[in-house]
Amino acid sequence: MNIKNSLVKSALVASIVSVATAYASLPKQPTEPVYVMAPFKLDSIDIKNNTAAVETLDEKYSLEVQYVADVYPDGNGVGHNWTDVEVKEIKDIRVYSEDGEIQAYVDRLDVQEIVQVIEQELRERV
Repeated sequence: MNIKNSLVKSALVASIVSVATAYASLPKQPTEPVYVMAPFKLDSIDIKNNTAAVETLDEKYSLEVQYVADVYPDGNGVGHNWTDVEVKEIKDIRVYSEDGEIQAYVDRLDVQEIVQVIEQELRERV
């Protein structure tokens, strides 16, 4: 009985040690969301799928943005017409660092700058 108890205890200790080792080797995720702030630059844009990849200028964070845009003809009434673009809605923003997707907070003013960056690129391409 004594050998059986010691085998069970050693198996239990070994399993606890292996779980603790596996937990310690996991990448550390911040418990608080990271604040991602402007300025931003456009990395790429997919007009067909309404997605854009935007980076912070220091290239620390990359943002994948899904948006809804409206393209319409505009003019000044005296013969000068052009096509204008308006981003109507930002559907989703996913933030990535070098470790993968992270939990992040993007302020509404920073979202407005992202909208401006996307609109500018769409105006140049349309």
